[in-house]
Amino acid sequence: MKSYFAKIRENTAGMNGREKADYVLTYYWYHILGFAAALGLVLFLIIHFGFRQAPPVFTCVLVNQDINFARDQELEEAFAKASELPADRLEIDSDFNLSYGDTQLEGVNESSYEKFFFKWRNQELDAVLMPESFYEYCRELGGSFYSLDQWDTRDLPLYEESGVPTAIKAEETGLAKYLNNETGEALLLVFPDTGQHQEACGAFLQFLQEEKDVDITGA
Repeated sequence: MKSYFAKIRENTAGMNGREKADYVLTYYWYHILGFAAALGLVLFLIIHFGFRQAPPVFTCVLVNQDINFARDQELEEAFAKASELPADRLEIDSDFNLSYGDTQLEGVNESSYEKFFFKWRNQELDAVLMPESFYEYCRELGGSFYSLDQWDTRDLPLYEESGVPTAIKAEETGLAKYLNNETGEALLLVFPDTGQHQEACGAFLQFLQEEKDVDITGA
């Protein structure tokens, strides 16, 4: 670098400031561009690895519900308060309006379908709220869900498949006040067996039970 600066000083001797700037930009623009790219890469790596947000400890997506991010955040905050899990590491996302099988919705973003199943394959889905027809569609594709026997479901309303409880009937729980069911189908809360945060899933079920108790008592 010293040799470059020495050569620039030698070749720009007697020039004014503007002439020196024009000279540097004319003959050394590619050096400047390379330096800027290298500096940008270093800053990106520092920010990406040094300030990367911690991954979620619980991810729940809502399929074919109205996309309402304020409602999603309200649900995150309520769950965080009940479970003492950090709200900034809970992810509840309703941006999943999907067409599938005989269910064809107008104006949906086709990438949401790909995003949903990518998250499933990538073990990023802990819980999913879905219409019963989408549950059946996922089963036809080979998707499977955790049995609810491993958690304390108390008196939560269970949906069973071949005698095994695989889902919660969401509209009969404290989730009901957060939902907008325009399909007329049962809405099921399931836990894909690729999910990695089973303890948080148990806490979510406990939260639903507490919300249900509040609704019953009118407190």
